[in-house]
Amino acid sequence: MTISQNKGLTLVELLITLIVLSITFSMAVPAMDREITKSRQRELIATYHGAFSFARSQAIHTGTLVTICPLSSNNRCIDDWTLPAAIFPDGDKDLQPDESTVWKFIQPVSNYRIKSRTGGRGYLTFGPKGLIHGASGSLIACPEQNSRQPMSYLTVNRGGRFRAVHDKDLDNKIRLSWGALIQC
Repeated sequence: MTISQNKGLTLVELLITLIVLSITFSMAVPAMDREITKSRQRELIATYHGAFSFARSQAIHTGTLVTICPLSSNNRCIDDWTLPAAIFPDGDKDLQPDESTVWKFIQPVSNYRIKSRTGGRGYLTFGPKGLIHGASGSLIACPEQNSRQPMSYLTVNRGGRFRAVHDKDLDNKIRLSWGALIQC
């Protein structure tokens, strides 16, 4: 006659396993939070870099002025970057889409407030050679309140080149290479 033994776990073994798992998860969560933060910032940079690159490319390919800006309800550029930004042909320089043509809308990225540094204009225009038509400008991406997201300064120079500078110490201040202080 054979005697079978139960092959289960004891209460002590289960408790030890739970303790080990909870310690492992407590170390993994902060690392995951940092990765999520980096991912959101990469999404922000990719969104606006792609938008400015697309606008510049369209200006070159169509041989006309191309503007990127948020649009009001009557389809005019306004300086409110909490709204979706439109990319459109603007050959007549009236800051409205020519023939109501909008090539693309850029949705605001979550967890950030976007403010423009365009001298109150609220728009950027690329010329047919891919250069900024008129004054250059930049955007400041400020993290929402109570968010541990880093601030970013997104700029397009007169030659049409996009550049991003980030707040590495999360104090919502960026010192630019020439000494200017940008803050949210």
